[in-house]
Amino acid sequence: MKIQQMTQNAILASVYIVLTLVPPLNAISFYAIQFRVSEALLVLLLFRRDLIVGILIGTFFANLFGPLGGAFAILDAFFGTIVTLMAGIWIWIQRRFSVAMLAPIILNGLYLAFFLPWALSLEATPLLWLVTFATVAAGEAAVLFILGWPLYQTLKRHPGFYQLIGIKR
Repeated sequence: MKIQQMTQNAILASVYIVLTLVPPLNAISFYAIQFRVSEALLVLLLFRRDLIVGILIGTFFANLFGPLGGAFAILDAFFGTIVTLMAGIWIWIQRRFSVAMLAPIILNGLYLAFFLPWALSLEATPLLWLVTFATVAAGEAAVLFILGWPLYQTLKRHPGFYQLIGIKR
């Protein structure tokens, strides 16, 4: 990886962390009802695959320093990053925005439907799993389609963006 790519990934990781942990965004970035603004950055993977490094680092540290704390934060950092990697791979394979964004919606919903009740010591019932899946998936979909889609469309049409990230249009 070139110095420029490492720098871009470091900046991307930093932006992801800030958009997740800085108040008031931190209040809506975690738990079953979440609107993690930083997830809109996943659209960048439609332009350049190697930006997954910055997204993964950002996800890891955002989850590590999230509100769960202790061993749960470490587990969330590890497993949440794996879920993000899986979603990133799907985004690489599926180049159409609407299909590509299904993976983060479904995978985050599934992961958190099972992880959150366990981490919060709640009685895990099928209804709780279903409700948690639905609220997390809805929040992820809202971020990706309300924030991510306009970001994607804007960047796609801006020639300076392609020059900035070092790809030919």
